[in-house]
Amino acid sequence: MTIQAEDGKELAQENCASCHGNPDLNLISLKAMSYLTANEMFRIISEGKMKTQAENLTFEEKSKIADYLTKGDANENGEELVYCSKKLDADDLEEGSQWTSWGHDPSNSRNQASSTINSSNIDKLTLKWSFGLRTNNPRAQPVAVGSVIFISAGDTTYALNKNSGCVHWTFTSAGRLRNSPAFDTNMKDSIYLIDSDFGTYKIDAITGQLIWKVNIPKETEWSTASASPILVGSRLVVPLSTIETVAPINPKHECCKSSGGVALLDAKTGDIIWSHRVLEEAKYVGKVFVTRTKKFAPAGAAVWNAPGVDLVNKRVFFGTGQSTQSPASEFSDAIISIDLETGNRIWSTQTLAGDAHNVACEIPLVKRLSCPDEDGPDFDFGASVIQSKTSNGEDILLAGQKSGWVFGLNNNTGKIKWKTRVGRGGTLGGIHFGMASDGTKLFVPVADREVGRTYDWEKRPGLYGLDINTGDIIWSYKLDNICEDREPASGEGKCFTGFSAPVSVTGDVLFAGALDGRFSAHSTQDGSKLWEFDTLKPFNTVNSFPAVGGSIDAAGAVIVDDWVFINSGYATHGQMSGNVLLAFSTD
Repeated sequence: MTIQAEDGKELAQENCASCHGNPDLNLISLKAMSYLTANEMFRIISEGKMKTQAENLTFEEKSKIADYLTKGDANENGEELVYCSKKLDADDLEEGSQWTSWGHDPSNSRNQASSTINSSNIDKLTLKWSFGLRTNNPRAQPVAVGSVIFISAGDTTYALNKNSGCVHWTFTSAGRLRNSPAFDTNMKDSIYLIDSDFGTYKIDAITGQLIWKVNIPKETEWSTASASPILVGSRLVVPLSTIETVAPINPKHECCKSSGGVALLDAKTGDIIWSHRVLEEAKYVGKVFVTRTKKFAPAGAAVWNAPGVDLVNKRVFFGTGQSTQSPASEFSDAIISIDLETGNRIWSTQTLAGDAHNVACEIPLVKRLSCPDEDGPDFDFGASVIQSKTSNGEDILLAGQKSGWVFGLNNNTGKIKWKTRVGRGGTLGGIHFGMASDGTKLFVPVADREVGRTYDWEKRPGLYGLDINTGDIIWSYKLDNICEDREPASGEGKCFTGFSAPVSVTGDVLFAGALDGRFSAHSTQDGSKLWEFDTLKPFNTVNSFPAVGGSIDAAGAVIVDDWVFINSGYATHGQMSGNVLLAFSTD
């Protein structure tokens, strides 16, 4: 080991291990960080989530930690991209069915109506190819357009051939890409990317060349892009999130000033049309008794779910996160509808009041210094809201919360029509990243992970089918626990039982990825399991980059024609790391 590596190891142990080595905090392990590049790791330490924690480190010390944790970029070696022999043309983007945004359509239904996959041929679904992603957190779900799969990993976006996984082109962004691209369904010639620093890119979908780039102004240094954009006509809707939830780990941090929001851009030029800030500007509300650090509120209400768009009434709808400082805002843990043309709020419905929480609440040494007085349960909305219709033709919004509750809301007023509890809930769900609907039933995945709190229900990880009209539970599928003897294929993450990733549906088949690494298909009629594939293993990838499967989370299945694509591996919350895109087909 070199002197630099030895220094980096010692620095990492002194500055990082106390949190990332604590299994109770559900954080990514130090070993799992090896999938990042040194440049990505340095950005996280210097400008990202760990900025406050690393403020006393020098540039050289940060560099040594980054080099040690990422093994000096050794993880970049060995990738051999296989480029396609045929160049892309416009016709390649037209063929077959499509999945053009995170939620598949402006309603966020995650329902593919144009697929040949069904319960009669699901047993023929087999793995055709795999692609190694240069990240241990493939949070960005792919999108599929014609014969092309667009997927982002780290700072790179790949255009892959759907049938073989060969590469048409790659594009490198300035910041990390943690969300799905959005395809221009109007002009059908470009995709849009949002990096973690709000760098917004319009890319030629055929050549991979940059058309324009703009930077959405960051209201605070903690503002970031976590969720995926959606394009409607010539308008790009961009969710605005915040990572200030981790900053109060440092008792010196003046918590908190950032707010979630939504911005609207002109897709042709990149010009910002309006920006909606969920919360009013934070004001001074007092000092911490011991440290005398100033406190500010309201703050939080991050928008880390992909917004939906009501095309008829020209509205944008989304859910918000918890407050990060007391007193909690009336607009946190809420479903909000805003005017697409003006960005003005139409209505807001809060489902849980008094939920002020940040990561300091989970660390005993700093809880009494930096945790908000309310110390809420952290039951925000991470799952995207779905727009659907009842059997009598009335518009309804469907929202799933980390609390384990599901809500049906009046589209015009926000009034709650029904609510149903399907899970015990938890900081990591409950309902975490997303549901799906076929227009009659709502399909709900439940994680119910242990996170060190006292609960009033037993955990109920599984899948649930609900009646859209009433919220009644039609069927349930309980996920069996296989974690006792299950070890990660790489890294130091743990196996957990539950469905945290968004689910996807086509015809009479529902696809779900589990935290234990299993990918399965279920009947939409009764929830019974029809097919299963264990992703927890190494794969021989088409790009020769070492890849393994792990916990399936954050990104759900993408379905087009007779193909299904899924990411496996997500280590952010102490889970089993992995870095593979898997391509299945019934043909």
